[in-house]
Amino acid sequence: MNRIKQRIAPDWDRESIAIPVRFHEVDAMKIVWHGHYVAWCESAREQFLAQRGLSYHEMDVAGCMAPVARMQLEYLHPTRGGETVQVTCAHIPGGEPKLEFLYEIRNGDGRLLCVAESVQVFVDRQGEVYLSAPPPVERLFATIAQRRGG
Repeated sequence: MNRIKQRIAPDWDRESIAIPVRFHEVDAMKIVWHGHYVAWCESAREQFLAQRGLSYHEMDVAGCMAPVARMQLEYLHPTRGGETVQVTCAHIPGGEPKLEFLYEIRNGDGRLLCVAESVQVFVDRQGEVYLSAPPPVERLFATIAQRRGG
């Protein structure tokens, strides 16, 4: 498995959310169990998409779902109970019609705790992959491009 060397570029469209670490997310070693990072990335991705007019509910109504095809996380430093993390989800440009995201999870001091990447493909209700973006997804990519200034 290759390391995630890429970081969020200044001109990428992004969304950040703050998540307080809750008691039930900490394991016996008093650090956050690794699986919770995936949920945090998903929460940031949901916020990113909804803010750009294509929530998961709207995808369902339009008949174009976006299952995760690949996800990779790299844990750099432990997260502890009582901290609040900042999860940033940024769209990686150029992969359309796929959705490619890079995530950075930082603690309150700005220390990079985890980086992650995800790839989603758009499929119809029968699970067939769209080879080009359906209209709601075209609008999403246009909104992202506009926010990037392009």
